[in-house]
Amino acid sequence: MGRFKSELTWSFSRSRLFKECRRAYYYHYYASWGGWEAGADEFIRKAYVLKNMRNIDAWIGDIVHQIIKWILENKISGKDILAEEAFKKAKQMLTRTWEQSRAKIWMKNIKYNLNLFEHYYKRELTREELVLRLQKVTKSIRNIYNSGLLESFSGLPRESFLSIDELDSFNFEGVKSFAVPDFAVRDGAYTLYDWKTGKPSENDVLQLSCYVLYATRKWGVKTEEVRIVPVYLVREKVSLEPIKAVNVAEVKQYIRDSLKEMKSVLSDVAGNKADIASCPKTNNSWRCERCKFQEICE
Repeated sequence: MGRFKSELTWSFSRSRLFKECRRAYYYHYYASWGGWEAGADEFIRKAYVLKNMRNIDAWIGDIVHQIIKWILENKISGKDILAEEAFKKAKQMLTRTWEQSRAKIWMKNIKYNLNLFEHYYKRELTREELVLRLQKVTKSIRNIYNSGLLESFSGLPRESFLSIDELDSFNFEGVKSFAVPDFAVRDGAYTLYDWKTGKPSENDVLQLSCYVLYATRKWGVKTEEVRIVPVYLVREKVSLEPIKAVNVAEVKQYIRDSLKEMKSVLSDVAGNKADIASCPKTNNSWRCERCKFQEICE
């Protein structure tokens, strides 16, 4: 099998990290490249380990996404998963992955075993803080059941379900771009869902508007046929109302400008090689407290 080739890609999360801290961006996408190989340099290997680290909020979000995906896959196959089953499975996943991190099983295989920021950097949460985080999982799952979303899918033919949390991309002006909704269904329109376990952010509308661009490329539909629905799962009452997307021309310009900035730090555009000197640290030092690369950041 040949070596993977490093290539510049685009995603909203990549663009956000670039804006937050170019040095963290460099460690994540460039310094860590090849860190999975047995003979990797020690620094590269360390950057790769840190890249794959998750903080507790991201971990909680991952679990919720996996449970919802499991519920929906069964729903599409004709099997209804009871809420109690979902709670039980979530608890099992939480326990298993927590123990993976605490026992440092990730040292054997970082790609498939959890390494929590809070364990690695010894930033243990209090019992009360941990309980609150875990309650988010239960609340999120309960809200999926109470929202009426699953009932709305009953009776839809299997071909109406377009995607469930799949890894996919589209070509944007020659660059592979990742902007894929968590779930998509054809129910009179093309409705794209995004599960949110955090608070609403001012960037949410722009992020979800990128999904519209994906839909028009993936399924060849018109923008007016697409609805985007952010589902904030930790609210007391979940809304399933679609939001107004940013104009597609504005989304394209945003991605275009973002890629231009990313290319500006490359010393070799064709080879996708970045120059660390062009990737300074953020001036917002408060970000460093929660940065997973602080161990190697000079």
